[in-house]
Amino acid sequence: MPNKKMIGVYLAAARARHPNYNIVYNDYDKKYNCDITGDMMSVDLDKFDFIIASPPCNYWSKARGKRLSAYSQLTKHLLPDILKKLVDCDKPFIVENVLNVKRYKEHGIFKINNCNVYGIGRHIYFTNIQFDICDLRELEDKQRQDFLNHCLVIRYQDMKDNYHQGGYNVHVVIEKFLEKVTGEKYEKKN
Repeated sequence: MPNKKMIGVYLAAARARHPNYNIVYNDYDKKYNCDITGDMMSVDLDKFDFIIASPPCNYWSKARGKRLSAYSQLTKHLLPDILKKLVDCDKPFIVENVLNVKRYKEHGIFKINNCNVYGIGRHIYFTNIQFDICDLRELEDKQRQDFLNHCLVIRYQDMKDNYHQGGYNVHVVIEKFLEKVTGEKYEKKN
């Protein structure tokens, strides 16, 4: 009998896509054409084998002014809330956000139990999966500089339009998570 292919969910996915894996995509905004439209906190996680989440980073960001916007105030609860929910669900998970140690300490984000925390490039990842030092070195080596002077986003020739700020860097880390969780590895074809 063949092995059941694992199915995952990517909460607040926006444009993120990992086509080699069996993933259902969620986002609040209909413009991203996700499988599930709605609040990430209301998605039933029982039918999924693993969970990926990228809650809005506006409140947690160091970017000028984003923290004070109405949107950031409405969504700031999503990072701590989804972390608490995922730690309790006992399934492999990874949550990505921007790296802002000061703000996370102020809000007790680092006090969540049963969670590994990895700062890779400009992003932070909370997960119940253990990355070894070789994984971390490989992931750090693959990170690209997102910005030039004055915060101009760098566009690479191999980046499609659906990549957004930080998209490539997050993508390679999520791919490593998927490889570890599913046991499947996909090399990029030229």
